Amino acid sequence: MTEFLTKTINAMNIPFIIRLAFDHKDDKNEDIMIGTYEKMNQYLEQIDIQYSPFRDNSLVSRFQRGDKQPLLNSDAFKSVYSKTVVVGELSNGSFEVYFNGAPTKLIKSWAIEQSFNKYLIPLFENDNVIGISLEGRGNAKFAVRPSTDFEWKIQTVLKDYNMRYGSISTAKIDSRTKYLEKDQMDAIQELAVVGNDLMDTDIWANVGIVAGTEKFTDLIQSSYLSGMLIDNEESIIFAEGVLNRHHNEKTLNLDKIREK
Repeated sequence: MTEFLTKTINAMNIPFIIRLAFDHKDDKNEDIMIGTYEKMNQYLEQIDIQYSPFRDNSLVSRFQRGDKQPLLNSDAFKSVYSKTVVVGELSNGSFEVYFNGAPTKLIKSWAIEQSFNKYLIPLFENDNVIGISLEGRGNAKFAVRPSTDFEWKIQTVLKDYNMRYGSISTAKIDSRTKYLEKDQMDAIQELAVVGNDLMDTDIWANVGIVAGTEKFTDLIQSSYLSGMLIDNEESIIFAEGVLNRHHNEKTLNLDKIREK
């Protein structure tokens, strides 16, 4: 019988949720989870010290003040920054490339990717581990043991995804999204992007919320994106750039859409 264990690490002002799936119940499963939790907790604390926008001496804060050393000395910082620059260009400026405001959360999706690869992937050395997952406020990374038929079941408003490997990022308009008018017909209310790289899906989810449906559907097609979105007028499921549009039913209550 499959056993699922879950632990939450509070770091970088968000909860990081570790989920492990085991082939059968075993007393060693809890030890595996606790050991993983402790190592990852220490790792995320160090990332927070280096990259938090709320710490005066972090790389992000220094960069905001005009210090270019983070770009020269930190491979991680360069990796995150270069991705934002590329997508900023692809989205014609819909995505803000600098680390002031919402884009700082890309550090969090980077932290999930790094933690996942460093501490969860090696767990497959234990024969009993068949599935690993790491989530952090709208972003999640998944993998399963290749020899098993186990799948992670991910629910969105429009579509359920059975995932063996990959990432999903969700975004939802809220009262803090001041740069959008919620009464615009193409203002995206909720969006999910599915792909392989979590930083990529996180960036595209942010791009979509800012860009709106008309601009983002062009990007979906040109960049072969997969996922789903809901705006004030229609719902769209998209797979590898192909759009499947549906007019929203009048009974759909967007205020009750569940946040991931």
